[in-house]
Amino acid sequence: MPTKKREPSEKPTFVFKGTIKRVKGSTMSMVVPDERTCVVRVDQVLESPKLLAHSGGQEITVLLAGRQKVSAGQEMIFHTIGLIFGDSISVQCISQEPLKPGHMAMMGSIADPVEEKKQREVEDRFADADVVISGQVAAVRLPGAEDATNKRRAKRGMVEAEPTAPAAPASEHNAHWREAVIEVHDVHKGSHDRKNIVINFPASTDVRWYKAPKFEPGQQGFFMLRKTQVEEKPSARKGTRGITGETPERETTEAYTALHPVDFQPYHEPEGVKRFIQINPPENE
Repeated sequence: MPTKKREPSEKPTFVFKGTIKRVKGSTMSMVVPDERTCVVRVDQVLESPKLLAHSGGQEITVLLAGRQKVSAGQEMIFHTIGLIFGDSISVQCISQEPLKPGHMAMMGSIADPVEEKKQREVEDRFADADVVISGQVAAVRLPGAEDATNKRRAKRGMVEAEPTAPAAPASEHNAHWREAVIEVHDVHKGSHDRKNIVINFPASTDVRWYKAPKFEPGQQGFFMLRKTQVEEKPSARKGTRGITGETPERETTEAYTALHPVDFQPYHEPEGVKRFIQINPPENE
């Protein structure tokens, strides 16, 4: 199944306004202070996972990005990812910036930092998606199920059958790939002119895959999709070993995935994808 997928650039998951209390400091024994660490009081949480949503007022350890000089008492906006959690918290900065007047209006409009983080993720995923559609899951099948059907038809003289690809070796993180056939209701971004589109998704609940959407027939909503490369069966037009001396070449075709939790949103969920569709109409409209 998917052999190559585009990895998104690292995004901050915990954004807050903070005041630097000590430079070259640390709140955790396992973090050795140096010129890039400082102790920061979290003044206001702006975007956050649930785990850190109520960390306002706490002093935490921040590993700064770049070589920007900072000083005690300085107020800044920190864009970070969680690093170590224990008796205190340590975060790694993706970037940090001095507090500016324009930040005050932004901070005043934030009511729920967890929801703010989700909306930011939806916005980023929408911007990065190759195709955004609305539709309904018509069927879920095993990869190669269509080929098996073709084989049965071939035995009845209906179509020419082609060999299917061998199964990939099993591993503890095997994704257990499935194909969801989506009946397309509308295309909101990108180009797709067929009535159906196939999404490859992992059915596995392994730690590597459990957050990815799991599709079932009847589900309706919005799908933010990314193109990936899927290894196909050997080409029937190539020679086979023992006849021409050639090894059949494996072909790759474009397929789609939706691997982030926000890549699928049911119709009944408020705002989210719908809001970005409204402000980003398709180019052909």
